[in-house]
Amino acid sequence: MAGKLTEPRVITDHRREPVCILPAGFYFDDDRWERIWQRFEEKGEALSHDDLRALFPDEPVLRVNKL
Repeated sequence: MAGKLTEPRVITDHRREPVCILPAGFYFDDDRWERIWQRFEEKGEALSHDDLRALFPDEPVLRVNKL
């Protein structure tokens, strides 16, 4: 199920512990799903916005808007 999220989505593990929060507009597909889980397993804790930005540097909804 690939496509842009229409609302934020919390990804949780089998214990219902948070893995990450994906913002609305984030493009989500199987490859990105695997990359998120791999990074979560390496880190051993929930991924931050900075972690997601490092994984997906070209994702527009993760960019910091400068004022």
